[in-house]
Amino acid sequence: MAEKVKESAAEKKADAEERDNDKDLKYTDEQVKKAVDLINDQGYVTKKDIPEMDDDDWSKGFADKIDAAFKDSDKDPYIYYEKFDYAGGEIDTIIWNMDVIKTRDDALKKLADVMGQKIVR
Repeated sequence: MAEKVKESAAEKKADAEERDNDKDLKYTDEQVKKAVDLINDQGYVTKKDIPEMDDDDWSKGFADKIDAAFKDSDKDPYIYYEKFDYAGGEIDTIIWNMDVIKTRDDALKKLADVMGQKIVR
């Protein structure tokens, strides 16, 4: 079985305070299938692949949908969701398979490369 999508406790708390609970978040089967296919092919998905991932609340729920799709399949990836801050205050999101991209730091670098962002340390 696929593992539950992971995010840090601090991030969960901060996100709960920011979350707009009035949003009507919808996910199509086509979006989920595309994300699953991309994660199987390249190990990750970003807003370049699925533009709706620009919305943080939407992305969190989307990660759960992706994880559920993997649980219903014969694959067993460890799906992880994370937001990263980059130079200029830009924040981007990535959902990835930790069996392919092994660490958060590797995911930070991959997302920076894909999105053309500069990492701030």
